[in-house]
Amino acid sequence: MYFQRMKQVFLNRSLTSKLKYIYTALIFLCISCNLLILYGFFSREMQKTLSTLTSQTVETVSRNVDSSLSVISKTSTYLLGTTEVQNYLQDMNHSDYAILSRQLRNSLYLTMESMPLASSIIVMKPSGVYEGAARYTMPSVEMAFPENAPWYEELCAKKGAPMLTINADGFLSFEDNKNYITLIRLINSTEDASPLGCLFINISVDSLFSFAGEEGGNFTDFCVSSENDIILPFLNEELNHWLEHTPPESFPSETTINLNHNRYLLLKFRTSGMDWNYTAAVNYRLFTGQHRTFILISIIILLISFAFFLLIALSTNRFVTAPLYRLMNAMKKPETGDFNHANVTPWHDEIGQLQNAYNDMVDKIQQLLESKVSEQKRLRKAELNVLQEQIKPHFLYNSLGAISYLVTSHQNEKAYDLIISLSEYYRESLSKGSKIIPLSAEINIVKNYLKLQKVRFPDIFNDTYELQEDMLSCQIPRLILQPLVENSLYHGIIPTCDYGMIQICVYSDAGKLILRISDNGVGMSQAVLENIWNTDSGNVSQSFGLRGTIERMQIFYETPDICKIDSRPDKGTVITFSIPLSRCHINSEADNI
Repeated sequence: MYFQRMKQVFLNRSLTSKLKYIYTALIFLCISCNLLILYGFFSREMQKTLSTLTSQTVETVSRNVDSSLSVISKTSTYLLGTTEVQNYLQDMNHSDYAILSRQLRNSLYLTMESMPLASSIIVMKPSGVYEGAARYTMPSVEMAFPENAPWYEELCAKKGAPMLTINADGFLSFEDNKNYITLIRLINSTEDASPLGCLFINISVDSLFSFAGEEGGNFTDFCVSSENDIILPFLNEELNHWLEHTPPESFPSETTINLNHNRYLLLKFRTSGMDWNYTAAVNYRLFTGQHRTFILISIIILLISFAFFLLIALSTNRFVTAPLYRLMNAMKKPETGDFNHANVTPWHDEIGQLQNAYNDMVDKIQQLLESKVSEQKRLRKAELNVLQEQIKPHFLYNSLGAISYLVTSHQNEKAYDLIISLSEYYRESLSKGSKIIPLSAEINIVKNYLKLQKVRFPDIFNDTYELQEDMLSCQIPRLILQPLVENSLYHGIIPTCDYGMIQICVYSDAGKLILRISDNGVGMSQAVLENIWNTDSGNVSQSFGLRGTIERMQIFYETPDICKIDSRPDKGTVITFSIPLSRCHINSEADNI
């Protein structure tokens, strides 16, 4: 009865709901089968993986140790023949002993810089007298003469080849009671090869094997042993206790042991370089726990991903939701300036009708924007033309006033020269109706203007020019510099009642054309500067000189930060325009702006 009722509920569901249930059951079944297969695979491969990884780790550790000891051995070979070592061991004059000892000690300390693992170096004479260098503390010598040491005969048989021991077989003692690997070499004379003494280089076992834990991670514990000594014990005291009763020679290269409910995999590896036994112990439980945690997390993530994918896939309709999402994304593109038509579905259903309505709306918006942009261009053009026309009569009035002054004062010759200069000025400034002229032409306009002003105001000011020649061909709006020069003269220099200077500089910097007009006039107060930058302080059409020129440049180059003004009262004013060089090569079509 219950089954029949559930069957009836299922059959009465929508097709989308039915597909959800069917897909959910299928995916759950697939995941369950995959998990069983995955668990069995890891169970079979874990033993092999443990063995392989641990062997690789042991090989890496042994290779690094051999390499480190090899470097120290090579360095010691160089040390045997140094002048400081030979002179110290061959010294027969007690008066030079202090000097030779100091020289040898300094040489040993320098040598230790190239051997970071070395904790101390000792050079010993046959008499037991020695000199050395140590990073922390010098080891103590337990025997009076090297020839009494158990290793001395073997050392002599090696004829200078290195010998490795643990704590020099009791010949040396260390305050920290830790194990040290002692490299011992017989020092022979470079002249007749006669034995002179012994070299001891002590390497801390902890320092030498400090990277072993990094290589082994959390799973591997290391033990290093020779035939007679334990060089590096296990970190696990339980394993050390077991090893005391079971030497490495008594068990095979790969074995498994159980200690207090802990199962360990032991791998033994014998190095070819130092003839040591490396024994690695891996805790199965810890390793297995890590793998199980990893597998569990992976499974959880896999289940969540499949469930999320299933919910998304089964809760959407390919013919409804997907086109809606694509249409929604297309409707966001106008925010970035993309007004292309949406083309998300070829059908003429509700979504197709919505798409067509959106495309019609985009067309109307684009038309409105184009109309708005065109209107703004016309307004900018009109405003620019108004500002340009404001400048022309302003200068003409001043020039005619100067001529009138000269005529009324019976300075007819100067008046004639002024009229000639004025005609040349307008011949340059008009530029055959072009609103965009080369910078060189603009400089000529400024020079003619100041020439005219010098006639009216003799011995009041002087003008200088610093011009980068390759910048004079750049195209700029007409009558940009002249209003600024006029402002410097009338509002900067003349009010000082003193001789003034006007400087015009043209150069390039960081991809920009720099126009700088400076004077040593009265300067401007902070209130005046704020009024210049405040566009709401007055009518733009009534602005002349500095403010009008700044507004012209802002409108023309469509940027508000094109100008910088540095002015201080009684010090003068510096006006700097920074124009991108990419905007300075404008063709004749710019006149239509």
